[in-house]
Amino acid sequence: MTGDPDGEILIEMNRIGGAMEVRAISTADDLEVVFSCPANAAKSDIENLARAKLAYVRRKGQGGDGPGGGGKSDGKGGWIA
Repeated sequence: MTGDPDGEILIEMNRIGGAMEVRAISTADDLEVVFSCPANAAKSDIENLARAKLAYVRRKGQGGDGPGGGGKSDGKGGWIA
């Protein structure tokens, strides 16, 4: 894997009332994030947010971020308080 791990992402958007449910998957490592945003949000803003969330989750998985500035992972995607 070279360069940006999110060079290509797949985005699925489903409108639910006044909100949009967004699923974004990084093709490089199959990491997936799901979030909601306003239904009238610009597509470029949704893509930027998806890339930011993928980067955050990737850092969190490596121990770089987490609740309270860090913590121990339980190995199942959660954090031990």
